[in-house]
This record gives sequence, C-alpha cells and structure tokens, in this order.
Amino acid sequence: MNQAGGAFPHVPNWARRFLSQNPADKTWICDTCGEITPFQFAQGWYARRRCACEQQAEERRQRQQVPRTLAEAIREAQMAQTYTWLGAGWTASELEAKTFSAFEPARQPEAFAEVRAFAFHPQGDLWLYGSYGVGKTHLLAALANLRRSAGRPCLFASAVTLFDAIQERIRNDQDYHLLLKQAIQTPLLLLDDIDKPKVSAFRQEISYQLIDGRTRRGLPLAISSNCSPAELDHYVGGAARSRLMMGVIPIPMNGRDYRFGAPSGGGGSLPAETV
Repeated sequence: MNQAGGAFPHVPNWARRFLSQNPADKTWICDTCGEITPFQFAQGWYARRRCACEQQAEERRQRQQVPRTLAEAIREAQMAQTYTWLGAGWTASELEAKTFSAFEPARQPEAFAEVRAFAFHPQGDLWLYGSYGVGKTHLLAALANLRRSAGRPCLFASAVTLFDAIQERIRNDQDYHLLLKQAIQTPLLLLDDIDKPKVSAFRQEISYQLIDGRTRRGLPLAISSNCSPAELDHYVGGAARSRLMMGVIPIPMNGRDYRFGAPSGGGGSLPAETV
C-alpha cells in the first residue's frame, strides 16, 4: 500500500509520483525481454526499470535528434545555409523545389546529363551559358538540392543578390568579408547569372578574389550566364575569367524561352538519387 506520509522523508515529494512501495506496481512485461522487475529507489520505494528494447530505442532517438560530433553539428548548420547564407531578406528558399525530377530532360538533354553527372562528382568549373529561360537556374538549383539531399553542403546565390548583400553590409558599416570567406571555402559554390551585376572595378575585384580563392583550393564552382565564355572578361575581368577557364566544363544552352510555355512531350520523373 502506497504511503504519502513522511515515513521516508529523504524521498522528495515530486519523486513519489513515480514511485511505489509495492514492487508489483512497477513490474511490467516486455514482449521481447520478458518480465522487467523494478529497481529500488530508496528503502521501501520502487521505480519502473527500462528494458533493453526501450534503452536502445531511446539511444536511436537521441542519435537522430542530436549531432553526435562537432563535425556533424557544423555540417548540419552548413546544410541549412544553402539558400539563406546571405542573411535575412536575401533568401532563395523557393529554389528547393527545383529538382532533376522536376526538369524535362528533352528540353536540354545534353545539359541535363552533364549537370547531373557533375552533381555526383563535382570537379572543376561547370559553366551553363546561353539564352534566357532555357533552364539554367533550374539545373543549378537541382544540382544544389541533390548535393544537399546527400548530406553534402553547398551555397547558392545569384551574383546580383550576392553583391546586393555585400553592399548592404557596407552601407551598415558591417564586415562583408565573412560572406566572401564562406563563398571561397564552401565545398561547392553555385553562382547564378554571373554576368548580371552592373560592372565596376569593385565587383571585378570581388569576383577575382572569389574565383582565385576557390581555384587555389581546388574547390568546384558552378555558374550560369547569358554571355559566352569569350565575353565574360567585361563582367569579372580577364584574370578571373582566365582562372575559370583552367578547369572549365562549358555547357551551351539555347532554345525557346520556357517561361512562356513549354513544348509538348518529353520529361518524366527520375528515381530517387543519392551522391
């Protein structure tokens, strides 16, 4: 019979809600482990004991919810930054829906195959260039999303947004070099519309630092532009273009502007992919 009095004052009142002086009250049956007897919390008081099944389930839950190492915690933080790394107001989370499965390969069969292959083994500089509305941004985002789904961190931004975020920090007397450092050091950087920012000496200098920094580290880069490789000097400068060309994989993309309606046929879904 349970006692609520003070026969054992050393047992806190809050603990008595989980205890019993009748060991049968805290004995239970596990379908796998059999009868689980209680452990004695204090003299005359018993508490329910976990079985091996429950203990293992709890350990699995904790492993899923809490990073086991500092490296995992860092990687999880990196994964969350793919479209948000430039800060509030500069996110591009809508691109998370742009996948290879959502792209019609018949529109750009060669580009689709090249970008998808690069997603599994990114090396060098992938360069999508061509006319408007042919799927360059979609394929870059699909590349980023496939890497993320495989647990491989990367950063995505349009070049215009990157420079807008940098200029905002300059106006607010904030250090923008952290953004540049992130762009240089991330395992994979994706820059959309690299030829869209208004040309200036400052932007060419930043482009050079970014491209040169990644080239020296041997880190892959994926970019898109409307201009051809031969025309890029005007936007990023000759030195930056020269470094891009060292390991470039040029992929021309031309055709009708699909923002004004897609042709019939083509496409289909791809099976789930991992890197």
